[in-house]
Amino acid sequence: MENKTKEAEPKNETAPVPETVPEVNVQELLETVEKQSEQIKMLTAVADKGQMLNYQSKQAQGKKPMKVSLSIYDEKIVTGWRTIKDMPIFNPTTGLQTGEVQEYEIVLLDKEGKTSKGSINGYKRFSDMQYNERIEVEVVGKNEDYDGKIEYEVLLPDGRQIKIDTRFIN
Repeated sequence: MENKTKEAEPKNETAPVPETVPEVNVQELLETVEKQSEQIKMLTAVADKGQMLNYQSKQAQGKKPMKVSLSIYDEKIVTGWRTIKDMPIFNPTTGLQTGEVQEYEIVLLDKEGKTSKGSINGYKRFSDMQYNERIEVEVVGKNEDYDGKIEYEVLLPDGRQIKIDTRFIN
């Protein structure tokens, strides 16, 4: 027979941990926490909310990217528009305005990066074009010209970057 010896198991040589904490220390800690909680409630109630938000934004670890929405029409991104026709319609009997004939030209950017122009008749259709279908994009840059016109550089979901005037961001 072979002589097999048991290998010694490693001993855990850590200091013993007391199973209970003295009651006096726990009670003191609870009282201190309660006092601090009351102080925080009071300070929050009387603090200037704007200053609190300013402090919190400065203390934030990472800067949150600014996001904006762009309109989608006919599966293309709307990068601009202008009013072509805005003609009031008057009642011939009363002379009061009863409606308008409106036409808008829109500039669209497709997935290949090509721009095209389209036309929309009526304010209802124009408003639907602006607000019905939108995508959220991240702003990666901002430019302002000498006239004060602001243009954002945005990152599209497909990875392309485009520049767009702030007037066409919803």
